[in-house]
Amino acid sequence: MMKKLMVAALAAVMAMGMTAMADEAILEGDPVETKVGLITMDQMDVHWVRLQQAAQAKVDAYNEAGSNIEMVWMAPETKDNAQQIQKIEAAIADGVKYIIIACNDATSCNNALQEALDEGIKIIYVDAPATLEASATYATDNYAGGVQAGEYLKKVLDDAGVTEGTIGIVDAQAGVDSCENRYQGFASVFEGTDFVLGERQYSDGDNAKAQELANTLIANGVVAIYGTNDGATNGAAAAVADAARDGETIYCVGWDKSDSNIAHVEGGELLAFMAQNPNVMGEDAIDAVVRSERGEDLAGEVVDTGVSTVDASNVADFK
Repeated sequence: MMKKLMVAALAAVMAMGMTAMADEAILEGDPVETKVGLITMDQMDVHWVRLQQAAQAKVDAYNEAGSNIEMVWMAPETKDNAQQIQKIEAAIADGVKYIIIACNDATSCNNALQEALDEGIKIIYVDAPATLEASATYATDNYAGGVQAGEYLKKVLDDAGVTEGTIGIVDAQAGVDSCENRYQGFASVFEGTDFVLGERQYSDGDNAKAQELANTLIANGVVAIYGTNDGATNGAAAAVADAARDGETIYCVGWDKSDSNIAHVEGGELLAFMAQNPNVMGEDAIDAVVRSERGEDLAGEVVDTGVSTVDASNVADFK
């Protein structure tokens, strides 16, 4: 047994070493000079902040190694298709060679992105792609993550002896493709059961609005609540905490790593959240820019950057 553990540990160390060597090799390759526009869905969600910070850190690492990469974060203030299209147009006018973008939905930005392609600009999707073909995509499989969240909640309900009732849904914005897929994946788990999914309540990703919506859902008798993004989950968990102080038990799961959601898991009002890897998305996207600049054909590669279920058993690992 000890020998197997030692072999496994050695394999893990070797894997980490190979990853580090691969990272070092790409940093030490031929220097490149280019300009990148990063367009996320908004600037306020901690998910996008983490992605931007990781991308900028990778840019800084390349520049320290001799490259000259300029990255401009050009996100709208809030999730809005028209504003995102304006940012794409601004990126084209600004002379970028690459647009790294998380699209609000699968089609609204296609015409503007096609204009970018016509200008010779390469498109790289992070988190949420459009239907238009791009050089590469680094994203969460949001439908699969929704299934993961649904299965977690269903097991909790089964273990608690709760076999029927209404599950409230606190969503972000209508038409956001990633949240739509998270909802559809979640909903698929409860098909054919005695649970009913309530009408989706849109919070615009605002914590306070999400909490008000969740308070109403709780007053209307839901047995559980599902939040589809950070703000929705944070607000829902706060409402569940208030209900617990009044002696009510409401089960809550949701999405996205943030300090608030970590605190809610530690407090017990949030059973679990699905943690994406925005840092991986940002880093991989910048690596793709450099690989492309060095002559590599990215060939439309699609990489699932993964989802982890974070609950009381492992939340300390995500601080």
